Amino acid sequence: MKSPLTIEQFWKSRLALVRAASPVAVRGWITDSHSLKSFREAPLIINNDLSTSDPAECSLILVSAPGAVGKSTLARQISAETGAILIDLALADPVGGNTTSGGLAKSGLYSQWDNNQTALLIDGLDEARLRVTQEAFEAFLNDLAEIVKNRQVPTVLFGRTGAIQDAWVQLCDCEVDLSVVEIGFYGREASIDFAIARLEENIGDVPNDAQKRAIELLLDGLRAETGTDGDRFAGYAPVLQAVADRVMLEDNPASLVAQIEKGERPVTLQSVVDKIMDREHKKIENISLSDSSLIGELYLKREQLERLTARVYGLAPPPLRRMSPDDAQIYSNALDTWLPEHPFLNGASKASSAVFDAAISASALQSPEASKLAADIELSRGSAANPFLSEFYLNEDESEQRTLPPEHLGIIYASFRATLSIGDSASLEVEGNDEAEDEEALRANVEINVARPESSKVRQLSLQTEQVGTIRLGKYVEDVDINTKHATVEIGVGSEALLVSPINIQCDKLSLRSEKLIVEEGRAGAGGSVYLEANLFSGDQQINLPITRGKVEFAVSWPNASVHPWTNFSVEPTKIENPLVREALRRLRKFVTAFRSHSKGNLARYRDKLDHERMTKGTGKAVLEALKDDRIVVADGAMYYLDPNRLGQIAGGSFSDIASQHFSPETVEYISRAIAGK
Repeated sequence: MKSPLTIEQFWKSRLALVRAASPVAVRGWITDSHSLKSFREAPLIINNDLSTSDPAECSLILVSAPGAVGKSTLARQISAETGAILIDLALADPVGGNTTSGGLAKSGLYSQWDNNQTALLIDGLDEARLRVTQEAFEAFLNDLAEIVKNRQVPTVLFGRTGAIQDAWVQLCDCEVDLSVVEIGFYGREASIDFAIARLEENIGDVPNDAQKRAIELLLDGLRAETGTDGDRFAGYAPVLQAVADRVMLEDNPASLVAQIEKGERPVTLQSVVDKIMDREHKKIENISLSDSSLIGELYLKREQLERLTARVYGLAPPPLRRMSPDDAQIYSNALDTWLPEHPFLNGASKASSAVFDAAISASALQSPEASKLAADIELSRGSAANPFLSEFYLNEDESEQRTLPPEHLGIIYASFRATLSIGDSASLEVEGNDEAEDEEALRANVEINVARPESSKVRQLSLQTEQVGTIRLGKYVEDVDINTKHATVEIGVGSEALLVSPINIQCDKLSLRSEKLIVEEGRAGAGGSVYLEANLFSGDQQINLPITRGKVEFAVSWPNASVHPWTNFSVEPTKIENPLVREALRRLRKFVTAFRSHSKGNLARYRDKLDHERMTKGTGKAVLEALKDDRIVVADGAMYYLDPNRLGQIAGGSFSDIASQHFSPETVEYISRAIAGK
């Protein structure tokens, strides 16, 4: 495929036979999409590893994107310019076995479908998956695969990275020819053009030179601040919209340009958002209050966020501060006008972009009144998390370690995962300090790692949390390693929870809050192992037999785990009488499970993490030296790499066996020799 995948050169050609359809009476089926004057195309990149056919010839095209990149906008624009029918699964009825074929029949479009005169652009794959069971979602994909086979005009699916990868697995089993393309990020020139176009749309006029220069400087500053991410941050559509909003609200763009050029203002997404709120605060100067000192105290950033949080989450607004009755009436009337028109809102109670939604959500999570509700909502999003939430929630130099409530770890991790593109990986590790005493024993170290194929450096965020709380992981859990003997770990929200390997959880209490549990093989290559261990298990809602998909090894261990529905998955850790060998096996397990997927599917870990005295104390050093001597663990630069094949051949145990503490006689013998110095 040599020509670029643009609407003009690709989509219009592929959908050339399509005729615009009349309105159809099917919920979520849209035939009157309108072209956006401000639309600017992001690059589309073919994923040759996942594609089974050329996008110019295949009958099914999967369009993938990280969260909030602009897939829905692209789908609407293609629909508007080609006449293809847009199906918004977020508005449609829940998907099932006859969603597509039944919709074609109900709309009277089967004749056009058979003649390749209509096409379907199906958006909202993530939202659709969250609303139905796994079986219903698979039935939807099977129905789709059956009716698109051998069609000349392609059907197009739009979804986030995770949803597209999951759909790809199912569709490959259906033997349909398909291509996977990914929406990229805007480069520098395209980013500037995008933001200027949005500014023009907002102000209804051509931006002046000072406004254009301000946009250019702000975006260059953001690009410099996030240089290690390339276009990933400064080329994000919602970020560009926020920059346009910032410049739109500037009374004197020439002054803004001068200040930026002098380096007087830090340029980050937080600073852009702060300046929008600073501009909103100036509205207080336009009302007459008898107490003039209130001008500098009312409607500041904190109050704006508190009031926005109350509107978005349907809570009572914060009370007014002490002031005279007349001033209170004047200020209340002003708030009734200002808040519905706030730049962060689109309508009365909905955020106007993913960036502003993240700013409000981060504020809500840290609000005593809204925290519980906000956490429930964020966890229920599953794989559709907001990619900017972590940016606003943390809002600190990542080199500075900070403490997070355990209830929020899953939310922040999900936000990082929402930034992943195809081929990227992320992991969450929570390690309690089991040997410590007093307060140290109640703390746990947290690491969130993000690896991208184009970079040899793993982005690493180090945090701390408390072991005495509840680590809430939500309904979608992938690549997690938790070892905390005092903590409660809670999995699931709603009817179904999905666990994607590798997962290792050892905790005091494990709580499952979903009726159904699906366990599936991950895409990262850290061994298809999911192991859950607890001193106490709570899963009253779990009435269905866990479903496993792919080559995943699933095991659980807790008191009475041998009863239904866990019977087939229950394991008993190997009992070792010798306390020294028992300790060494525990160290072996710590080393093995510390390895996570890195680049190209390798299992890797930074050397300083494994060499740390927390890992090598007691028998740990002897175990690590044995693993290195036998080249089960190999050092390369700053990294250690684990060879799972040699682990099995020489140490007698697979990744999953060792993770579940199911030690073979060969493994016990290997470790006994290691600590004996042989």
